[in-house]
Amino acid sequence: MSVTERVPAYFDHLIDGFRRGTVGRSVHLGHWDDAAGRAGEPMRPGEFERAQARLDEIMLEMADVRDGQAVVDVGCGFGASLQRIDEGHRHMRLLGVNIDARQLAICRELVPHRHNALRWVLADACALPLGGASADRILCIEAMFHFASRRTFFLEAGRVLRPGGALVLSDMFVAPSAMNPDAPRAAVEAALREGYGPWPDVWCEDATHEQLARAAGLRRVWSADATANTCPSHRFTIPRGLDDDGGDPGLRAALALRRLHERGALRYVYMRFDKAGG
Repeated sequence: MSVTERVPAYFDHLIDGFRRGTVGRSVHLGHWDDAAGRAGEPMRPGEFERAQARLDEIMLEMADVRDGQAVVDVGCGFGASLQRIDEGHRHMRLLGVNIDARQLAICRELVPHRHNALRWVLADACALPLGGASADRILCIEAMFHFASRRTFFLEAGRVLRPGGALVLSDMFVAPSAMNPDAPRAAVEAALREGYGPWPDVWCEDATHEQLARAAGLRRVWSADATANTCPSHRFTIPRGLDDDGGDPGLRAALALRRLHERGALRYVYMRFDKAGG
């Protein structure tokens, strides 16, 4: 299997949209501080981009990024998070990791400030090409559910982080306890994997994030349920009033994701895990 074959199909549309100027550098759902007041409202120009910038801001606040650090963004998308760090900090060693050469080509269009080092590497999140104890911060924003194994990624993060370092992530999964008991699990898995796969562990059944972190020598120090704060973005990903997939697998997956999210069955979480020492 080639690297490109493991890239989620929806990135074809995101890459095309970026080249046409309709998609920005952030490639995640975004965060809405006033989520309750946004339900059912049409999307205003620039609103989605502001929500995406807000999620980036929250992730970097959680990470407590400081001058002089080595920061790795795993599943770096089009480079928005590292671009923000590059613009706001000095003497940084910044590394973006992705399995898609097309996304990295977009990242490489960024020119770093002269006081920072910025590199982009084609690699698998479950086999990071980095030495042990070489990073101060690892970011993983809305990408982990695509990885072959959350467990292996956590182990890699634990290996690569220096003592005192931190892993900051956002992740989503389907909570079986919040599912409609009449909804067949196989149908949910098929719909999500069809449009958003690879998604090996839809239900996060291997273990909880905390259990995986402990096995990797990491300790949870902060977490938040952002399910409600990320849900309004489906107003952007799916046109208003569209509730039939028309036989399109991508739209079928998007509708399934939205419905799960609106019912609270799709959970979206923010977390920070620290490595002892330092």
